[in-house]
Amino acid sequence: MTRLRMVCGYLVLLMVISQVAAFTGMPRMARVSLVVYGGGKTAAEAPKTQKAIFRELRGKLNEAASKDGFFDTNEKEALEVELFCKAAKDGNQIGDCPFAQFIQMVMLRKGLAYTVRPTLSDAKPDFVSQLPTLRYKGEVLTDSLAIAEFLEKTFPHNTLTRQGAFSYQEVLEKTAGFFPAMSAWIKNKDEGTEAGLQAAFEAQLDLMDEIVRSTPGQYICGIETTLADLYLAPQFFHGMAALEHFKDFQFYHIDGMPTRPALENYIGRLFDMEEFNNKKAYYSVDQVISGWKTARGD
Repeated sequence: MTRLRMVCGYLVLLMVISQVAAFTGMPRMARVSLVVYGGGKTAAEAPKTQKAIFRELRGKLNEAASKDGFFDTNEKEALEVELFCKAAKDGNQIGDCPFAQFIQMVMLRKGLAYTVRPTLSDAKPDFVSQLPTLRYKGEVLTDSLAIAEFLEKTFPHNTLTRQGAFSYQEVLEKTAGFFPAMSAWIKNKDEGTEAGLQAAFEAQLDLMDEIVRSTPGQYICGIETTLADLYLAPQFFHGMAALEHFKDFQFYHIDGMPTRPALENYIGRLFDMEEFNNKKAYYSVDQVISGWKTARGD
């Protein structure tokens, strides 16, 4: 199991690092050497823990993402699909919105050409009432799940709504308390309520672990990827980054034995998805922490 966790920890970063390599010119062999030994470490990595290696490699991507042009694309197709989403502080790069990332993952899975419009809250176009907003052929939609379902109906290829052991709607209903519980605990500064909020969040993790264990496939509804998987992946990323930073709490273990093996293996598969690691939808760990600092009033 320890060896499996080492492999999963590296695979989480494989697709991410490929984006850095394309942008920064990192040699290809520097990337593939992470996994050619079946999860073993190179001589240079031997003194380091998997957690340290994870942070180091994520740091390289964070640095690359801070440079102008990282999110630029060469797409020439003028499809009338525009996503207006939270911008970073500079107004040029995308910000740390898990719901906008979810919508991008849906469009990437469907292979759609689309334009991202990073938008500052005080510079929204008149037709944008909230972020994220999707505009397609003059139609304007808000609410990330409503947008995803619209995309599924409008572009039905590469469907993300096939039912497995559960439908995506059932899973999203069962797991609706995850993000609110996570948000409440991250933002909490009252020691008197800390234990209760942590327990409420861990109860949500236990629930999802039970759901994953009850399905026959690798994903939360079953064999195939659905909207539920793409919806949860960015939320897990936020939780992994923010809870470790603010609460010194880990629910996805890069090192050591997992607390909830089924759930953590599932999270590893989500983090390894090509869509999750696509540079067009990526924002850095630093942005996640900065966003939650604002939410906490720090």
